[in-house]
Amino acid sequence: MLVKLPKEVRKIMTELQNAGFEVYIEGECIRESVMGRSPYGWDLITDAGIDQMKELFPEAMVLSEKYQILRFEYIEEMPGKDGETEESGIIIDLGRYRTTMPAGGAQDRTDPGETAIKTQLAAKGFTIDAIAENQNEIVDPFGGRDDIKKKLIRAIGDPDSLFKKQPILMLKAARLASECGFDLDRPVYEAILKNKELLKGANVDRIREEFTMLLSAPGTAGKGLGILLETGMVAAVIGQDVVDRLSKREVNDLLLLSQNIDRSKPVEARRLGLFFTCIDKKKIRPAIERLNFDPETEQHLIDAITDMPKLYFAATKPALKKFIYQHGMDRYEYLLNMEKAQRIVFDYHTETKIKSKMYMLDEIQRFKEPIFPEDLKVDAEDLIEAGICKAENAEKVLRMMTEELHTHPRKNTREELMKLAKLYSKNKVAAALRGIHWIR
Repeated sequence: MLVKLPKEVRKIMTELQNAGFEVYIEGECIRESVMGRSPYGWDLITDAGIDQMKELFPEAMVLSEKYQILRFEYIEEMPGKDGETEESGIIIDLGRYRTTMPAGGAQDRTDPGETAIKTQLAAKGFTIDAIAENQNEIVDPFGGRDDIKKKLIRAIGDPDSLFKKQPILMLKAARLASECGFDLDRPVYEAILKNKELLKGANVDRIREEFTMLLSAPGTAGKGLGILLETGMVAAVIGQDVVDRLSKREVNDLLLLSQNIDRSKPVEARRLGLFFTCIDKKKIRPAIERLNFDPETEQHLIDAITDMPKLYFAATKPALKKFIYQHGMDRYEYLLNMEKAQRIVFDYHTETKIKSKMYMLDEIQRFKEPIFPEDLKVDAEDLIEAGICKAENAEKVLRMMTEELHTHPRKNTREELMKLAKLYSKNKVAAALRGIHWIR
């Protein structure tokens, strides 16, 4: 039975075929379709070269000249639940056949008489990804559809040889189990146990990508995480030295996370935060930094391991304003969502505190109570023009007034703020000691 293709995919394939080229859909999109899912990304491969592709599709984006890949994006942003933006549509990548086989364990499954598409599929590593279709026939030389029915992750060729030559495929096996909810074929499992130490030499960016995709899988991420923990492959993510020093509490938290992670939303940074907060911040921070996350994600994860307790105790409006002022709204919202996710996954009794913060922030925003210096009714230019302070001190005075207004928001009038500014600029000792409370 042929796969039901989106009209955009059919159009690209038909144009290539009419121009005399071979073209197939292959890999994950076929697997997802056979499983009854709706793929977000579609991979097409062709014998056309990059110049021929660009001539046929001048509107496409060149994703890589070196690897001869074009990209087509048909994406719309839609408002989702809880005010979060969701993307709808598909992405299509069109690439040229590989001309050489990468190192792996599948070479013995091919011969010079095989077609280019079968050679391409033989390099996939796992049978469930080694399926292709060209609108007329399905090419499935390694029994991938049968393994999808069996819900089995099976290697193409000998898994021991495959993992010795491409160690990262061990993490991919766990990631596929996570994405599909499938079990590992016994030879695959045994080869992982035998070769897992080879992951020490794997590219750290590939490790990060596989681990992030594993944790972000909707529905069955717990299975993939369980495989990492049970086989010891988690050492590739956090380091063997950290694994060797895990406390009983940390081990129990990781096991509980593997059981309950699928209760949480499959949001990448949130799932990563749930994982890294299971381990003491002094142990885990070097692992976060080693994995080369993008700056925003790394900042979120550092916040998660260091500042979650501070947010927990931000139980009053002034304390909440101070926390948001110090971290910014985006970082605060990430940590609040982390607090919600931890409550769901670990059964923490924090619902009342979470709702209280949401109510307080709603009230702060509704009454336009100042959080940041830009929320004040005066700015640096006002203070300088009034002769209250020099330019180099203006920002400092504004910061001090902002902190004062966290507790006394009604003072946010030009008249009151000018009085405060004069007070702070004249009494430098008092200004320096602001925030130290002597009376209770």
